[in-house]
Amino acid sequence: MKLLTLIKLEFYKQKKGWLWLFLLIIPAGTTLAMFLDFTIRYDYLYQNALHEGYTSWDVLLIENHRVLGWGMFLPMFIGIIYALLYQVEEGQSNWKQYLSLPVRKESVYLSKFLAGFLFSFLLIMFNMLGLIFVGFVIGFPEAVEWGSYGRYAANQAVMILAVASLHNWLSSYFKNNIIPIVIGFAGVIVSSMVIFMLPKVSKFFPYALPFYTDGLFENSSELIPSSLLLMLVFVIGGLWHFNQKDVL
Repeated sequence: MKLLTLIKLEFYKQKKGWLWLFLLIIPAGTTLAMFLDFTIRYDYLYQNALHEGYTSWDVLLIENHRVLGWGMFLPMFIGIIYALLYQVEEGQSNWKQYLSLPVRKESVYLSKFLAGFLFSFLLIMFNMLGLIFVGFVIGFPEAVEWGSYGRYAANQAVMILAVASLHNWLSSYFKNNIIPIVIGFAGVIVSSMVIFMLPKVSKFFPYALPFYTDGLFENSSELIPSSLLLMLVFVIGGLWHFNQKDVL
């Protein structure tokens, strides 16, 4: 069975699951939070933005990413996405039925990883579109900065590769899907300390990498090798473990 078919199967299995609801609730919450923030404080924020040389769209991105904490909590959201993906098999004991199909274990594992990444990217896109919606509703005087917001989404897509591959491994390792979520929450807490106390170390810590993606304060392109290297390590380790694991 082809890898693309397995990825489509992962999407099909989520039709009656909680994952799509999760993908809508989180961006809806961030959109509402930013709308309330800018409804109350826009004049103040805009004056500060002019003084610092930023546009309204820059300030909206900063408020979302750093003040609201999107860049900090995104890894935890990704951990939840992978836990929900694996819950279909673990919760309903479907592994035996799934692996009775003409599929390789490697393909099953990689399809989970790629499907989780695609769901994570959808979460990122929904958040970005929510921000643009806020800008339209508030009535920003500047034109939409499609370029900077597109780069923002692309940077996140690259920087989540490490934590996505890690949580694909963790979710395949633990039968109790609450454990990877707890690990993800702990990783976010640790990253909040590492980012500010050990900035050099944070650039090799998978939970911290998405924090550096706003494009306004950090050059995330310097971190691409770290993200790709960590992804490679976690994918190889996860594949090895999944092949050894008796999932039947």
